[in-house]
Amino acid sequence: MITRRDFLKYSAITGAAVALPLKFGVGTAQAYNISPAIAKFTDPMRIFGVNIPLATPVAGKYSGVDYYEVTGGVYRDNLGTNMAAAFPNYVAQGGTRLYGYADTATLNHVHLGGAIAVAKGTPVRLQFTNQLPATHIIPFDATIPQGQAAVNQDHMAVHLHGGLVPWTSDGGPFHWFKPGAPATRVNGPSIVKWLPDNLGNLTDDTYYPNNQSARLMWYHDHAVGITRTNAYAGLATAYIIAEAGEPGPAVQYLVVQDKVFYDGVDPVYATLTGALPGDLWYPYIYDPKIWKLQGAKKKTPVPSAVAEMFGDNMLVNGTPFPTYTINDTGGSRFRLLNACNARFLDMKFVLADATGAEPLGGYLAPTMADVDVYVLGTEGGYLSAPVKVIANGLPNAPFTVLNPPMLIGPAERFDFVVDFSRVVGQKVLMYSDAQAPYPIGNPIFDFFPGNVLNPAIVTPGFGPNTRTLMQFVVNSALAYTPPATLPAPAFLPTAPDALNGGLTLNPAPAAGAIYNVGGVNYSFAKVWNLTLNENFDAFGRLQQLIGTTVPIAQNLGFGRAYIADAPTEIIGYNTVEIWNIYNLTADTHPMHVHLFNAMILSRRLFKVQNFNGIPSYAALGLGPTPNETGWKETFKMMPGEETKIAILVEDPLPGRAVTVTDAAGVVAGTGIVPRSPRLLASYAVTGDEYVWHCHILEHEEHDMMRPLVAV
Repeated sequence: MITRRDFLKYSAITGAAVALPLKFGVGTAQAYNISPAIAKFTDPMRIFGVNIPLATPVAGKYSGVDYYEVTGGVYRDNLGTNMAAAFPNYVAQGGTRLYGYADTATLNHVHLGGAIAVAKGTPVRLQFTNQLPATHIIPFDATIPQGQAAVNQDHMAVHLHGGLVPWTSDGGPFHWFKPGAPATRVNGPSIVKWLPDNLGNLTDDTYYPNNQSARLMWYHDHAVGITRTNAYAGLATAYIIAEAGEPGPAVQYLVVQDKVFYDGVDPVYATLTGALPGDLWYPYIYDPKIWKLQGAKKKTPVPSAVAEMFGDNMLVNGTPFPTYTINDTGGSRFRLLNACNARFLDMKFVLADATGAEPLGGYLAPTMADVDVYVLGTEGGYLSAPVKVIANGLPNAPFTVLNPPMLIGPAERFDFVVDFSRVVGQKVLMYSDAQAPYPIGNPIFDFFPGNVLNPAIVTPGFGPNTRTLMQFVVNSALAYTPPATLPAPAFLPTAPDALNGGLTLNPAPAAGAIYNVGGVNYSFAKVWNLTLNENFDAFGRLQQLIGTTVPIAQNLGFGRAYIADAPTEIIGYNTVEIWNIYNLTADTHPMHVHLFNAMILSRRLFKVQNFNGIPSYAALGLGPTPNETGWKETFKMMPGEETKIAILVEDPLPGRAVTVTDAAGVVAGTGIVPRSPRLLASYAVTGDEYVWHCHILEHEEHDMMRPLVAV
């Protein structure tokens, strides 16, 4: 049983591994590509609602909802003057080829376009159309399970990440649909027609109630077998719930991604994808010098899935290395999403040197900017009060070595304010030095000038660079005075756990315990013991798995497959549960749960060696860090730790019905949410179909995802 990743997985990496020619009978290809030099901080950051278009509601069909018609397709977008300077034919070819969303009527495609902004409590109804090409623009690995005989490169599924929505609109892996008209296209086995249109005919339109507080969410692709490549190609953007009377400065929304841009050198990549220089590049060869391979003579397919994908250029709001000017009246507020496939961010604010492009003091000891940073909320909404996580540029509150003040994993979000008042007239860099993968790190994925452990030539002022995300030009800034409290939602009641460390529910979790949250009573249901595992697939490639603490068979470990193994996590609406999740790997996994929010109670070291389902603890548990004390739906789970979370299973649609009215307000019909036909057909389980998974997308798909059944 593989219970912990072999730490030697990365120990044999040398400089030659980065551009090592490998022959697979299809030509010579680079194991890991590197983008050409791209100048930093030459272009202003794009702004949502200004030069990143928001989707526009369609009028005249329904009342009582914001109705959208959105299409996912392929297009080209000029991402910046720095890209045009790096690639001679970039402007003539129309920029970088991407996937993305846009209004169906206009198809005005811009990277991250089609974002949706809605007022709290206003339902949204959407009709999605698929115009993706038959051949993917990212190399396609047909060996990743799709649960059917015929493999698909052109299907899409739309998941509202963080949304409290009925399962029919969750956009899980089997909510995929092929290109074609919505009424006649081929759909996946989890799509059902249940929502009437304005004439009373049933449709598979998507319905989001939006009964959640102000926050940044995102909607992105979740199609089985190709989530990692669809999202990387661009099928992801912001979904914003706004609420009247929010405290503090106006919000600026930031979406951070890491990408690699094709340099035109590798002819195999062009043959597989039709890529031109300046298009997206994605690793497609499983190189045993980078990722451990079980069996020296194993032959992996080409293209092949890889264990993790790390880009070498940082994009904020779709622009590589943008600049943003600060002219605030008392604190600059941001809601930031880490939309990287696998890269963690450990955000800091450092002073720029005289060039404005590099950190003052260098990369080994950058000079921190004299700023204060307050976290107001996470992906689950507001905290009860602002938490000052950085004071005068340095960590301010107690944090652990592996969980510093502004560490943010893939799919996590922070709502935070930066007080720039003491650095007026200076340039400040948003900076990250998180290891990739986190926390062990591999120096070939860490790009900055002078990194002697990475043979890539990085010129000061240019990318590749994964440490300098963006530049702030501080023209004017006033001091920020945080409010004493925030309009936080009701939380589960907790108390210190004197026996185990960290927190426990109050009253203690037991049969008959009742918790009143926001005026609703929730009954305690049960305690789950679950595991995060690592294994090898039939080709000898690393794969990650979720399991229980019961082995699936003798000597085969705890990990279970998403499709082949029947659901184990079956939960009830209007209940509270405790999940104890044991990380048996050496990676930090950002675990994401669909449907519900949860609160972190503790993290506790246990002895991984010889774990048999019953933990032997090495220390008392620690409670959540100050910036994660509220609701969350994506959780950093550290290696060798038990993460204990308390789950609140809210009913997203009490009564399971939606009344549809046409534009004149006349009732056209009522949509009744059915149970999942796929769960019944595949596992003889009756319930609502959700999933939970690692949000390192390469892990999720291979095969760190499990069904989550709500009843």
